[in-house]
Amino acid sequence: MNLCRVLLVDDEAMILEGYQKVFDWKQYQCEVVGTAMDGEEAVRKAEELKPDIVIMDINLPKLNGLEAIKEIQNQTEDSRPVYVVVVTGYDDFSYCQEALRLRVSDFILKPIDFESFVPVLEKLVEKVMNNPRRRQVISGTLEKIIAYMELHLEEKNVSLTLLAEQMEMNPAYISQLFKKELGIGYHAYLNQMRVERAKKYLTESDESITLVAEKVGFSDYRVFTKVFKSIMGETPSQFRKTMRLQESNL
Repeated sequence: MNLCRVLLVDDEAMILEGYQKVFDWKQYQCEVVGTAMDGEEAVRKAEELKPDIVIMDINLPKLNGLEAIKEIQNQTEDSRPVYVVVVTGYDDFSYCQEALRLRVSDFILKPIDFESFVPVLEKLVEKVMNNPRRRQVISGTLEKIIAYMELHLEEKNVSLTLLAEQMEMNPAYISQLFKKELGIGYHAYLNQMRVERAKKYLTESDESITLVAEKVGFSDYRVFTKVFKSIMGETPSQFRKTMRLQESNL
């Protein structure tokens, strides 16, 4: 079974043990691949173990949860995100605004109510499983192609033909690589990469939708809006409004 990889982070050994004994991770298509008891260890383990989901206490020794999240996000590719759930107490909500800026996926309160935790986890598992680039072992050739795409994502003409010329390959061969190894077409994959980067700009800046569209390679913001909505289920403006509303409610 292809399971989501989970990293657990808390400075209390009993809590880490409880996570693993009380909760049936496999029932929800997950496996705990590692644990960490401080922020520095969390960053090291995230780089080493490549988790899909990190469940992290916000109050950690050596490196606090927010700093650890920032480090983990910095070492993560936009096309293969790590989803972080922050575990917090009532007195920690002053940190939550900053956590939202770091694109934290959700918050859960201590003591953890696993019944409430289930829908949070199920939502993240669905996102992980729907990511066509999730921890796949792909050929060196395709890795080079994707690296080129990420480097030139803001350019408006990243057509399959132009890409093939730059990589000195046949366009049909590249198209077959994407379908065979990732199960998705080249253009669909390119759009997903652009939307992931756009989400970052929409969350972290006040730039106009038109400018965000240009920064991720769309010359027409209307086309960008259509593509964004087809992938995210809401327009860029609605996505930004939702994020701002979440922030203002904290």
